[in-house]
Amino acid sequence: SVDIMIQTMRKRAANTIFAALFALLLGLSVWAVQTARWEARHWDNLTMNELVNQLAGGVTGTGSEIVGEFVRSCVLPGALTAAAAAAALLLLRRRAEFPRLVRAGTMLCAAFVLGMLAYGWEMLGVGEYLRDTATESNYIEDNYVDPRAVTLTFPEKKRNLVYIWLESMESTFADEASGGAFPRNVIPELTALSAQGESFAGARRGVNGPYSVSGTTWTMGATFAQTSGLPLKIPLSETSMDSQRTFFPGMTALGDILAENGYRQAYLIGSAASFSGRDLYFREHGDYAIWDYDYSLAAGEIPEDYYVWWGYEDEKLFEFAKKHLTELAAGDEPFNLSILTVDTHFPDGWLCDDCEDRFDDQYSNVMACSDRRVAAFVDWLRRQPFYADTAIVLCGDHITMNVGYCDGIDPGYRRRAYTAILNAAAENAAPERRREYTSFDLFPTTLAALGVEIEGGRLGLGVDLFSGAETLVERDGFDAMDAQLRRSSAFMDALSGLDAETLALTGELWELDTMLGAEFRAGGVNVTFHNLAPYAEKIESVLVFADAVHNGQKTTLSIQNAQPYGEGSWYAFFPQEALSGYDSLTLRLFAATNAGRIPVDLGYACDRNGQTVTRLESEK
Repeated sequence: SVDIMIQTMRKRAANTIFAALFALLLGLSVWAVQTARWEARHWDNLTMNELVNQLAGGVTGTGSEIVGEFVRSCVLPGALTAAAAAAALLLLRRRAEFPRLVRAGTMLCAAFVLGMLAYGWEMLGVGEYLRDTATESNYIEDNYVDPRAVTLTFPEKKRNLVYIWLESMESTFADEASGGAFPRNVIPELTALSAQGESFAGARRGVNGPYSVSGTTWTMGATFAQTSGLPLKIPLSETSMDSQRTFFPGMTALGDILAENGYRQAYLIGSAASFSGRDLYFREHGDYAIWDYDYSLAAGEIPEDYYVWWGYEDEKLFEFAKKHLTELAAGDEPFNLSILTVDTHFPDGWLCDDCEDRFDDQYSNVMACSDRRVAAFVDWLRRQPFYADTAIVLCGDHITMNVGYCDGIDPGYRRRAYTAILNAAAENAAPERRREYTSFDLFPTTLAALGVEIEGGRLGLGVDLFSGAETLVERDGFDAMDAQLRRSSAFMDALSGLDAETLALTGELWELDTMLGAEFRAGGVNVTFHNLAPYAEKIESVLVFADAVHNGQKTTLSIQNAQPYGEGSWYAFFPQEALSGYDSLTLRLFAATNAGRIPVDLGYACDRNGQTVTRLESEK
């Protein structure tokens, strides 16, 4: 009968749905188990806070070997299990016990997946993370010193800066006698450099370095902290930083300060700078030239099909650094070359051809190889004519994520990243005292190493360590400070440029490009923009940048403060002599608002002589 046919069809449909769920959940179960095992092998003490910020930074440019290993170890087994289960169920579908089998299997797999979710919840500290994000803290705001409110006095002859972030490098890796935690020193050359320079290790000398507190435990977080004095905290509800138009526009960083004082700046890395929004950060805060893996491909420095580890290895990185430094030193401007190594990235590092086999494990051999390579580069720097006027900062970005590598050390030992400051134009006011500090303190300390006098000795959440003043972690203790940094901060949300009000204002200003104009007038280029009256209360000031490109390198030729005229209208004038000698010129606008600086692409370019203004498509 029709009723029986309908019931039969419904049972078959239900069985098909349960079979599909069974296969899917079984695949998810295998994926979850493999992911937990993969994380336990490779990512030590991963927390939800770190995971959220890593994902918010985007995954573009992630090392192919790490991605490939995750796919092979976790995704592929789950997918193959789901496919095999689906094929087996297809063969068993006509058996009488099939309905009971798929229903029981589905319930068991569902229970297992829920169990894995509960395990992940506990392992990642999701509950603690949610409590922290639901709890507001004023700690950052109360202790923050805005660089814009501080007088910074540069020496008459400005000192160059070479800043090298050493991926995952810890002072821990030195031997116990040198202040580390290992029985055998894995980094003897860096240990010697620490003693030759300044690591604020006190009378004992040896190695020292910053604690990795919340918001600084991965590369972009550490980079941000060491150059801004702030933790990288991003509102969870917003999109990835690598897709944003701005990167903390309301914040003043090291690059901003050096750019305003005439420094030519560049960021050199062997991976894609787009990873975690690094290119956006360095371009917005200091107008750095970006010399990354993609740049090297375009410049012909490496073959078109060359890709190892995260892009290219550190052996090439330091050879390129020598070339770029020679070119930078030939110019008239002081320079800041910031370099990030990559060979020592977890899980086991990149073992290049000239690495020696001195230890029983690959990671130690990679660390020792990096130790020798960095020391050789510093030796090269010391033999250059520009070295006398150059400060060098060597610093691990964060403690390593290689799970198990430090399992054998004393449980009471507090791990730190590595630091050594060489050829600084500052004296340690408390040379006998071993300092406790965080990544934040390197922000003002770096400026002090350049001979900059800092009113009050503090910037961001950091203290100039040369001054001998007490750091926040010395005052409050690591655990108390870290607990406050994990909590929600409306102050950081506002600085990030990702709060709702700033995002809305950014979007509205970006849509005003049709109301902007630029034209050649006698002796220069006049820039005007109109109809900003509705934003009069929100806009504090407007800067217009003239960016030139010459020989493939971008630099800012001129910056003008726009002047208001009439209601809601502003103008800026660039003299022609300030715009000469370029291949192309692009005009940029920064609207300094109550919420921070918001970049707006004017969408205009001038010809080589500054006499013709052409409308461009806005690069939004």
